[in-house]
Amino acid sequence: MSEVAEFLSATRRCVVQCKSLLEFEQEKRQALLSEDLDRLESMLQSQQAAIMKLESLEKQRMEAQDKAGYHNLTAAEIIELLGEGPDKEELARQVEELKQTLEDIRYQNGRSLEIARANIQIINTLATGKEQKPGQGVYKKGQTAANWQSGASFDKKM
Repeated sequence: MSEVAEFLSATRRCVVQCKSLLEFEQEKRQALLSEDLDRLESMLQSQQAAIMKLESLEKQRMEAQDKAGYHNLTAAEIIELLGEGPDKEELARQVEELKQTLEDIRYQNGRSLEIARANIQIINTLATGKEQKPGQGVYKKGQTAANWQSGASFDKKM
């Protein structure tokens, strides 16, 4: 198999793994909606394993990219270098598929965060007998998973 073909294959494996992460995001949202904490915990453990697998696949993809002579180049730059032909078409298709999948993951994750915030607000209201005002409580307006102060290992991966 040529080095370019190996790079395309490694990229394809990353795309497939990202699609599985999208499925986890959709399942996470459903678990939150149904308030099934056992399902949510199980799904989060599986999601963490899938993220670790993606990290490994991405490392392999980067190695294949380097072997193909595309060290430190962006996808757009590699596509430009490939010239016309099936390799260029394949990589362009994979990049577009990856972009769409990542956009879908972001959307699903955003909806899941909204559900989690609402659930926490309900629990807090039930526990304290007081309704929270906007900006109070665990979550603050504009806060994202990237700046949470949490010890859970999956938070560090998200």
